[in-house]
Amino acid sequence: MLVLAISVLFILYLFIQPLVVYLIDPKGLRQFPSPSVAGLTSFWRIFHSLQYKHYQAIHDAHVKLGTHVRIAPNHISISDPAAMNDIYGHGAGLLKDPWYDGGAGEFRHMADARIKTEHQAKRKKLAHVFAQKNIESLEPVILDATATLVSQIDKHIAQNKAINIRRYLNYYTIDLFAELLYGRSLGCLERGDDIVEAQTKDAKVYKAHMIRSLHDATHMNTILGYEAHLLPLTKTLFARHPYMKAGANWDNIIYHNTTKRLQDAESGEEKKDLFSNLLRNNKGESLDLPMGEILAECSVMMNAGTDTTTAALTNTIFLLYKHPRVLAKLRQELDSAIGSSADIPNYASVSSLPYLRACIEESLRIRPASSYGLPRVVPAGGRVIAGQYIREGVTVSVPTYTLLRNTDCFKDAESFNPDRWIESDKATRDRMNTAHFPFSVGPRACIGRNIAYFEQLLVISSIVRFFDFTFVDGESQELATLERFNSNPGELRLWPSRRTV
Repeated sequence: MLVLAISVLFILYLFIQPLVVYLIDPKGLRQFPSPSVAGLTSFWRIFHSLQYKHYQAIHDAHVKLGTHVRIAPNHISISDPAAMNDIYGHGAGLLKDPWYDGGAGEFRHMADARIKTEHQAKRKKLAHVFAQKNIESLEPVILDATATLVSQIDKHIAQNKAINIRRYLNYYTIDLFAELLYGRSLGCLERGDDIVEAQTKDAKVYKAHMIRSLHDATHMNTILGYEAHLLPLTKTLFARHPYMKAGANWDNIIYHNTTKRLQDAESGEEKKDLFSNLLRNNKGESLDLPMGEILAECSVMMNAGTDTTTAALTNTIFLLYKHPRVLAKLRQELDSAIGSSADIPNYASVSSLPYLRACIEESLRIRPASSYGLPRVVPAGGRVIAGQYIREGVTVSVPTYTLLRNTDCFKDAESFNPDRWIESDKATRDRMNTAHFPFSVGPRACIGRNIAYFEQLLVISSIVRFFDFTFVDGESQELATLERFNSNPGELRLWPSRRTV
């Protein structure tokens, strides 16, 4: 009887407390418009996240309600470009929201570290890992992986088979980043699947689907983080949910590969990979990171290094082959720069090509790999953000998808038009650059953006030069976007054929 009474009181609290807070309005948030019941409960966001369309619901709310929209009881989404520097810029001083606790483990990695000094220390330790000079030294590995991808497309041509290019680009990023991080490929491209080895802490080795493990885990963590204060309860309630098992599989995949790499290091085997930078800094001094921290950093690097780059590559291929005029113009630039060589283009030959860069930037704008508004907490004293005062303790964010479609900054914002980055006058380009932040901005901007651009330049130039594609379902096919945390593209099946260069 006592348990029943406590349960009833708890349920009443969950439903009545938000209504009381909404009516009392201690932080003055009712002045901001909100869609549906978003001002009362996080269930509005949870519902749209379960549909994989959270980004679209946020965008629609901004189109209807304006730049400052209340998307949760204590969360204001701000689509004005000025909010980028106000919230994320150097010196802004807004710390990460407890939402980041949703996927955090015992050891924080660089992406979910909420304490400013902890994040600064981690970023300082790892900044040299993603420096442009260090990435350029890894070019032979990237070229080899790209050559393997090309050979797999050729095999599909020889067998007269359609290829799911989204999957094969994902296999490519898994193999490449495993090679870059651990000094060994996981063989996904050669096999044509993502089934890899995982290992429990008691040394049991088994097989798991790497892509599904990551996607399911991040989807669950994103949703649970909406009610971060309930995490001790919700993580227990959902402990047996299949998506939680997916999270365990992901952790065990990372544990298996990290353990193998540490064994290589202990045996004296020298490797020039990113992992070596987790062991020693650029002066050769030992970093002495605990195992838990090494695992955390490897996890976030494999996550970001495979998932977002896959999305960026898939989206660019889709958009280029949907727009023949753009494709023809890009090929003209590539053929002129590279000539008739049948080799994989190297970085030096494509890094300065303006139209190739424009195609990549426009793809990142129209179909960003991550559309999520990264939440920050307004510090003591409150802040004026994009012209409106918001009190301390309120969570704020800028929705990337909506920002990159700002109609004041981008003419015909819904159109894929790489020419805008080349043919616009300086004033127009400056205006576009106030809203073009596909990798965020400030001290917590994506540290891996250099390697993302590096891969895109080599892979896109190779595929565009060597292959023609037709859509399996006809020219009208659209590419779905499934937002878990990152905006993952749906399956993209194409009929490949060799192009005569």
